[in-house]
Amino acid sequence: MPNLKNAMVPQELLVVGTALKTGIFDLLKDKPQHIEKITSNLSLDQRALWVVLEALLSLNYLEKTDDIYALTEETKDIFYNEASEKYIGYSIIHTFNVIKSWSQLPEVLKTGKPAKRDRDQMDIKGFMYAMKKSAKQVADELVEICLKDLALGTRVIDLGGGPLNYARPFAKAGAMVTVQDVPEVCSVMAAGILPGENITFVPGDFTEGVAEGPFDLAFLGNICHIYGEKENVELFKRVYQSLVSGGRMVILDFVRGISPRAELFGVNMLVNTETGGTWTREQYIDWLTRAGYKDAQIQMLDDRQIIMATKE
Repeated sequence: MPNLKNAMVPQELLVVGTALKTGIFDLLKDKPQHIEKITSNLSLDQRALWVVLEALLSLNYLEKTDDIYALTEETKDIFYNEASEKYIGYSIIHTFNVIKSWSQLPEVLKTGKPAKRDRDQMDIKGFMYAMKKSAKQVADELVEICLKDLALGTRVIDLGGGPLNYARPFAKAGAMVTVQDVPEVCSVMAAGILPGENITFVPGDFTEGVAEGPFDLAFLGNICHIYGEKENVELFKRVYQSLVSGGRMVILDFVRGISPRAELFGVNMLVNTETGGTWTREQYIDWLTRAGYKDAQIQMLDDRQIIMATKE
């Protein structure tokens, strides 16, 4: 049922997101600072900065001694200590950007077009952290389901898997993983591959073409909600060509009518994509069948679903 009693939650998220996005928390992480130092180091307006710092002080994200601002220990745990149960890291920047996009929903309702936005490096960092946090909760269970009854050394293609959130668990489980992502992501992430990790990068836009393979399993994690019917059917057909006979297609997403998050997440796709959304079980089965797959089935994974089908 509706819960609109705490009207200050969005304001707190925006203030905290701003502190991360502008570098305030990063600057204070290692050394407390006077407001004048923060102003000059980050090229900020001092009056505006003071208002935000005092708000963060009142919310207990900061502490102050003799006009010197510092992060509280709890704030350090939340944003910088990955060992802490409270840790969320830079993922809150993604939440910050979601709120900005959703604030344009009235205009989106009139035009049917996604909200206007410009992404900088900090926005990309926030998105990557949010995806990492989400994947960490389900990756091991997902890999076990995907690789069930498949041999050691299964050849997997992970589309859009540049952050390696699922590629690494696949490789750890004994699969040989090919990650296809845009060139700029591949060039950054490939440098971090560890010795002995069976992960290979193939730069390329999978909406234009999928790596040839052949692959035993294709994994599409959080991909299908970005696109509509036409784009997804075409993508499924491209993946079909890269799979061996009897190869497995695996989709991870929120299925409308099954996941409790699907309908609201559909609004997020409305404000952020041209044709994206969340799709029903019947739509997935229809699209997969049209692309040549058979034996489509759905399994639950927390609040998301795994859709699996086999190449004829």
